Amino acid sequence: MKMYWILLSASIRARMQYKINFLLSAVANALIMVTEYILLAAILLRFDDIMGWRIHEIGVLYGISSASVSIYRLLAPEIHNFEKYMIDGEFDSLLIRPVSPLTLLITRNVDFSRLGGLTQGLLILLISCRGLSLDFSSLMLLAFYIPIAILSGCLISFALGLMTATLAFWTQRIKDFQAFTLYAPFNAANYPISIYPGWLKAVFFTVLPVGFMNYLPATYLLGKGGEHIYLWISPVFAVIFFLVSLKFWQFGIRFYHSTGS
Repeated sequence: MKMYWILLSASIRARMQYKINFLLSAVANALIMVTEYILLAAILLRFDDIMGWRIHEIGVLYGISSASVSIYRLLAPEIHNFEKYMIDGEFDSLLIRPVSPLTLLITRNVDFSRLGGLTQGLLILLISCRGLSLDFSSLMLLAFYIPIAILSGCLISFALGLMTATLAFWTQRIKDFQAFTLYAPFNAANYPISIYPGWLKAVFFTVLPVGFMNYLPATYLLGKGGEHIYLWISPVFAVIFFLVSLKFWQFGIRFYHSTGS
C-alpha cells in the first residue's frame, strides 16, 4: 500500500505540470456529460416520466453512475487503455520490476479530466435529492447510502474494466470489446434497468452487472418496490465481483506472450 501511494504521488506530480490542459479536459468532459443530462431532462419534462421514474429519481441513478464511472476512469485510466500495452509491448517493462504489474499499471497515470464528470455527477445528485418527494427519514437514509452506492459502483466499474483488459492477454486488441462491456452498460446504468427488455435486464444483473451499481438499491430508497436487503446486496456483490476480477487478471496474465515490439 505504501508503494502504491508513492507511485501514485509521482504520477500526480507529473500530470500537474500541465495545469491548463488538465483544466480544459476537465471542463470539456463535464460539459459533454451535462449536455447528455440536459437532453434527458428535456424529454422527461415533456413526457413527465419514464415507466414511473420521474426526472429527479432518474437524476439519482444518473448521478451515482456518473460519479462511480468517473472515479474509476480518474484512478485507473491505464486499465481502460490497456490495449496499447499489448500492441506496443509496453507491458514487458512492468513485468521486470519488483512490484505487482497491476499496481504499476494503476499508478502509472491519473486522468484528472475525469474530475469534471465526478463533479457533474455529484451536482446532479444534490439537485435531484432536493427535488425528491421523500419524507425526512427516507431522505436521510438516501444521503447516508449514496457514498456506499458510489463506492460500490466504482468497484463494479473497475472490475468490468479489468476483466475487459484481461481479454487482451488472448486477443491483444480490446477496443471493440469495450463498446459492449463498458460503454453500453455504463450508459444503460444511467437509466432505470426496468425500461429494458427482459433478456437485457438479465444481462445487467449477471454478465455485465451494472444493475447493482445504482438501480437495485434505488428501488428501495426511492420507494419503487425494492426490498431493504437490496441495500446490502449491492455493496457485497461489488466486493465479490471486484475480487473475482483480480483472480481473472491473475489467471489471464499467465497466458501473456510478448509481442517483441
